[in-house]
Amino acid sequence: MKWYRQDSLAPTQTPQSQETWIRTQGEQQQAFPMQTYLGKKTNLLKLKKNVVENITQQLAYFQQSRTEVYNQPDKAPVEACPVCGTSSEKTQHQVTIYGAEYVTCQHCTHAYVINRPSPNAIHEFYLSDVNYAATYTDKKSAESRLNAIAVPWCDWMVKVYQQVHGRAPKKILDVGSGAGHFVEACRRAGMQAEGIELSEASRKFSKDIWGIDMDGRDFTQVDQDYAGYDVITFWGLLEHTPNPKDLLAAAQRIFKTSDAGMIIAKLPRWHSLSGFIQNICNETIVRHLDPMGHISCYTDASAAELYVQSGFHPVAAWYYGMDVYELFMQVSHQLKQYDTLLETGELQTELQQKLDEVKLSDGLTLVGVPQQHAKQ
Repeated sequence: MKWYRQDSLAPTQTPQSQETWIRTQGEQQQAFPMQTYLGKKTNLLKLKKNVVENITQQLAYFQQSRTEVYNQPDKAPVEACPVCGTSSEKTQHQVTIYGAEYVTCQHCTHAYVINRPSPNAIHEFYLSDVNYAATYTDKKSAESRLNAIAVPWCDWMVKVYQQVHGRAPKKILDVGSGAGHFVEACRRAGMQAEGIELSEASRKFSKDIWGIDMDGRDFTQVDQDYAGYDVITFWGLLEHTPNPKDLLAAAQRIFKTSDAGMIIAKLPRWHSLSGFIQNICNETIVRHLDPMGHISCYTDASAAELYVQSGFHPVAAWYYGMDVYELFMQVSHQLKQYDTLLETGELQTELQQKLDEVKLSDGLTLVGVPQQHAKQ
């Protein structure tokens, strides 16, 4: 099985374009027309304020906490690729970060941590990690984060859904909602929106700030309660879970009673400037290839393959990232001098847009529709 992109050799000068993704397996070939979106200008220094204000402390914390978890004997070695199921014996080692070994699948190109901590260790980490929650539950920045991130997500979701299904979505389910920013953005836009979030701290924040009661149950066990929803979103979730196919299978069950379903997942990209940098600077990482945050890192091919194997057709992709921020961060770590990072916000924003336009970004937001709803 291989994936190919059919596109112009010349970089596009517009924020939106069309291309075709092609999947081949043996003599069979399947083409997926794709609408692509390039870039999302955001002042990252403002959004990452809690990080950039305490850079050296943050780095020390990440180094200590991740190394500690990966040195524990409680491990759950990964026997097969989470995307295609190919044996983990058929992988190639790429980089070791804080004791976590990232490998790539020789069949579907997916990148993942092969020596994972046990599911219980991962679960306990997220429940207790105050530092992780602080990024998303900072009351002072809640409204600015909503306007800078969640509102553009919401607007884009509506735009893509209308292009695909010819009407606006009405009912949205956000799985892995964090502090509820996206649910709040959807509600302000007039849609019925609910969120599922396992973290008690995040659910409490959502209730305190937005007045939203989020579902704390396992999505794969309660999908029957959300029959009839139009869109299911996974904003930064599928890279955290050991079994992404289980989540997409639950989404499929929800769409059995729908004629216009859609899933949207925001994913970290392996083939990106951030990925290249972190494969070199593997001892100073606080995001992207953080092995407690991202036990999987997707290639465009592995993301598309995950969708197809789960019964979804990819129809749209949005490329944007934080690669320039990451580059400046790593240079600052090397020089032990952070003024350049902190004083170049506008330059970082403009340069990131250029990277996004040539698809070097560390983020991919992939849209899929159930196979039975896809236009033939």
